[in-house]
Amino acid sequence: MIKPVFRQMSQEEMDIEGINDIKMIHIYDLTGASKPDGKYGVTAVLINYADNKQLNYTENDHCFGFFISKIFEMYNNCGDKDSIIMDDTTRELMEAGKVPRHDSVLSKFYDSEKLDIPRLVNASTLSKRFGPLVEYLLVGLYKTMGTDALVIDRKNGWRGSGRLIIRVGAENRTVYYKVFEINENTFSVKLNGCLTENGDLTINIILYDDELSVSYRSDSTLIEGSSSFKFGKDALREMHQIQKDGKQIFYDVNIYENLFTADSKLEDEVPASLTGLLPEGMRPSTIYSLPMGLKYLLYDELDSSDSVEVQTFCGVFLWQEAYCADIRGWSMIKSLQAGLTLKNEVFRMLNLSDNREYIQSAFLTGTGSRYKEELEGKFVIYERKCV
Repeated sequence: MIKPVFRQMSQEEMDIEGINDIKMIHIYDLTGASKPDGKYGVTAVLINYADNKQLNYTENDHCFGFFISKIFEMYNNCGDKDSIIMDDTTRELMEAGKVPRHDSVLSKFYDSEKLDIPRLVNASTLSKRFGPLVEYLLVGLYKTMGTDALVIDRKNGWRGSGRLIIRVGAENRTVYYKVFEINENTFSVKLNGCLTENGDLTINIILYDDELSVSYRSDSTLIEGSSSFKFGKDALREMHQIQKDGKQIFYDVNIYENLFTADSKLEDEVPASLTGLLPEGMRPSTIYSLPMGLKYLLYDELDSSDSVEVQTFCGVFLWQEAYCADIRGWSMIKSLQAGLTLKNEVFRMLNLSDNREYIQSAFLTGTGSRYKEELEGKFVIYERKCV
């Protein structure tokens, strides 16, 4: 795609574009490894140019790719390459024409074809994702009000629309709802025909790295409440509270122990048709099954080399009926020599499956610069593995 003619360059981009007359180049590993080409680490590049100016970038910095391209352009066009001060490793890399990048949990995506337009539409999963949660809350609210309720039919529509038929006492009641995506972490559900004949209910849902937070309000019945599920490595804390006309009518807190151990089998917890949505090559340390068709998986994995430790944290909201996994995580990298610890990569991705041939990874807003520069706002399609 051609960029706008008058696109405003940032000050950082202008500084890089202004590089000239390079005096020195040093390529090294920020974590202290002897060579910047090991399995783990953070590649850094320092240059001295012009009248004693310096620029220093790591592979996780924004504009690293632009910076490296400019350095290679200046180096390849230099009439006397020997005049540029470099150690042997740096000169070898400059002659090879490629600066190494290290393995990470997202490595395969950096090297994949990235699309600007999705093939699988996220909005079509909204009612399938949150329909079971709507059922769970409505049945619970009816029970709190002293009425037995049973969902006898649910239909998922297009772009978040849905319909429930609920047996309330001796009659059937039809409830229509619509799910709205406020942002990547926040959703709202509007319902009518619930609790009373013309009753209303608004449900707000927020996804945090390690928590599901739900709040709701019905103006027609003066009911409001909240539920939260806080996921820890060892236990899940569940909390519910409901008020009617400003008075507390229900409060409950439960703690559930993590029962997924090193001896547990993943296939006993997650259907084979859904495992392709989970982080590849990693095993969860914790799995919780919630009563609204949701599983939460927590990953806490440590890997190391002689000089570097890499710890990867990852939380997955697996919406089973929707064939959808909302994944958020980050990695920490520690130099065993220097004691330096860096937050190496932060990511948000949404894996969708058509339940037939493909899985789509959509990369959402993250704070890692390399992720932001290369993946944010992109879509990667890959084939499902046979199950």
